[in-house]
Amino acid sequence: MRCDTLLPRNVAVFAVIFGVMVACTAPKSLTDSEKSKLIQRVSERWRCLERNDYGCAYVFLSPAYRTVFSRQMYENRYFGELERRLTGVKVVAYDSQAAVASVRVGVMSRPSDDTLSASRAIAVVPTNLTESWIWAEGEWWYHDRS
Repeated sequence: MRCDTLLPRNVAVFAVIFGVMVACTAPKSLTDSEKSKLIQRVSERWRCLERNDYGCAYVFLSPAYRTVFSRQMYENRYFGELERRLTGVKVVAYDSQAAVASVRVGVMSRPSDDTLSASRAIAVVPTNLTESWIWAEGEWWYHDRS
């Protein structure tokens, strides 16, 4: 057998096995207990962001993301500091076949006092974000879309 035909076949087999494993381990539906665990993870990540502690927030990223992007690469994406306050977390959807939950996050933010005066002139900005959280390796992980 030729090697150039084995590799695509092996990748396809691995993808199918991985998909079945995720589907088998992911919760079939989100019970109140499962929602509480997810909301706790989301809140813990946002506590890191409230402190502008991107190294702390990095540990909530999916294992696949962390395989590709180092902690230093993730931290380097952020150049200004914001004051953030989490105002609410709500699970709005869950796809058990994809093992993905959509979570709406309410956040109040403004530039910190250490930023330029023009930036500080911006008032507090309320924002609602929809985040994707994936189930992998028995845990909920933030899926960074950027």
